Amino acid sequence: MKITLAKHSGFCFGVKRALGIALETAGRTNKAYIKGDLVHNNEVSRMIEKKGIKKIHSLKEVPQGSILIIKAHGEPLRTYKECARRKLKIIDATCPMVKEIHRKAQDLEQKGYQVVIIGDRTHKETTAIKGNIKNGLVIEKPGEVAACSDKLSKKIGVVCQSTQNRENVSRIVYALSKYAQELLFLNTICQPTRLRQLEIEHLAGTCKATLIVGAKHSANTKRLYQVAKKVNRNTFWIDSPDKIKSSLRNRFSSLGIIGGASTPQETLEEVYRRLR
Repeated sequence: MKITLAKHSGFCFGVKRALGIALETAGRTNKAYIKGDLVHNNEVSRMIEKKGIKKIHSLKEVPQGSILIIKAHGEPLRTYKECARRKLKIIDATCPMVKEIHRKAQDLEQKGYQVVIIGDRTHKETTAIKGNIKNGLVIEKPGEVAACSDKLSKKIGVVCQSTQNRENVSRIVYALSKYAQELLFLNTICQPTRLRQLEIEHLAGTCKATLIVGAKHSANTKRLYQVAKKVNRNTFWIDSPDKIKSSLRNRFSSLGIIGGASTPQETLEEVYRRLR
């Protein structure tokens, strides 16, 4: 089997930065907490918990005077306000590219645009973007546009979750253009996502099979799987090296491998080693 490991694989800049901030914080205090997961990868979550960062589901669980690490996907404004009220120190590990989406959405709203967010409705990044403006409308699929047309204004500003599928975004923007007199689209899909989607599309077209490595609850990994599957039906998705099946080793003469933005490089190397 000829195995090609994608050039754009493993931790993206935002994940590396968030993990570095979390580990540095854990190295100097035992009073650090995080609401939810730092990034969507179970190995990373276990790593920082072993370092002493406590995972919580509500700020009520955090003692006054402690530290709250903001996850890479960001938080709504109400979280920052609640931390101030409870006298919690914030260490912000939000991806700078996600922070930029917050700023752009706020700017659109201040200029009188109705802000439409293209993203997975329940994803933490999407809820954080919506939570940083007063009135955001989330749309996941092109078919939802007509259904919510009565909620759309004539002046629409669009941002999107940083890990969205390029084709899905284009279709939604086109559908919105039928209802708006003025539409301003800000393409906030981050560059690492664009590069990965382009590369897996290429690998899926040139290899007999493709293998996506990453957590099942990772949005960007899910998108890589969808992009590859559309080009090559022999596309597989695993979250750990233990999930490699013998049939995958034997059936194909060439295989392209890519990891999600929160998949550790060590995991990818282990997948590669076992296939070899």
